[in-house]
Amino acid sequence: MTKKQLLTEHAIKLGNIIKDYRLALSLEKKSRQYFIDDRINKQLLPEDWISEKTLTNIENGYNMPSLVTLKYLSIALEVDFLVLINAIEKYILPSENSNRN
Repeated sequence: MTKKQLLTEHAIKLGNIIKDYRLALSLEKKSRQYFIDDRINKQLLPEDWISEKTLTNIENGYNMPSLVTLKYLSIALEVDFLVLINAIEKYILPSENSNRN
């Protein structure tokens, strides 16, 4: 398996975890834009913390979030940062097996 395929598979799995956390919130609506607006309206995060397109790309596995974005997401998802990192760590850190290929 190539690194690109591995990255894509990992990004998709990571995105699914982020999406699951978002959908588990007790929000009135399940849309990404509602989630972003709700987090801003509750003054959890600044207005420009993330765009709907960026969140969509992360959840669909097209983008790997930066550490800063993961911190913002942990706040928005109301999940302790370390809990979020533990949930996704095997998808953001290279495994020993992938280094051998």
